Amino acid sequence: MKFPTGDLFVLFFFLIGLSLAGIAWYIYRSHQELVKNGISTKGIVIGMHRIKPREYPVAPSIRYRTLDGIERVFHSSEGRNPPAYQIGEEVTLYYNPSQPDDVVLEGDYLLVYVFGGMGFVFMLISVWGVGSAISAIWKWMVVS
Repeated sequence: MKFPTGDLFVLFFFLIGLSLAGIAWYIYRSHQELVKNGISTKGIVIGMHRIKPREYPVAPSIRYRTLDGIERVFHSSEGRNPPAYQIGEEVTLYYNPSQPDDVVLEGDYLLVYVFGGMGFVFMLISVWGVGSAISAIWKWMVVS
């Protein structure tokens, strides 16, 4: 029996999509957990930094104060072009009281959208053929 290359490709695409959707779900749940159990505070955008040197997009650097009065700076890793924030803008963020550097910005779900969107595309491309692909791969494994 011929090796099911096309079927493996379809299954591989589906598994990549499932993995990306799982990553999006994990990021979303982590964000929600920090919003639910973290401490809400206001911060001020004090600057914009590039994620990679000499490249766009840019992400905000935000100064905030913890409950114990310590001033900290959060450098977001989610950049956008054009920037989503302006210097001097007040934003709401949530931080973990036991790890004050564990911070999320309110409503910042860019990574969830990116991973979820890519996962959706991969699964959409492959979902129609994944059942027959698994069947063909199974038959090939049993016969071989």
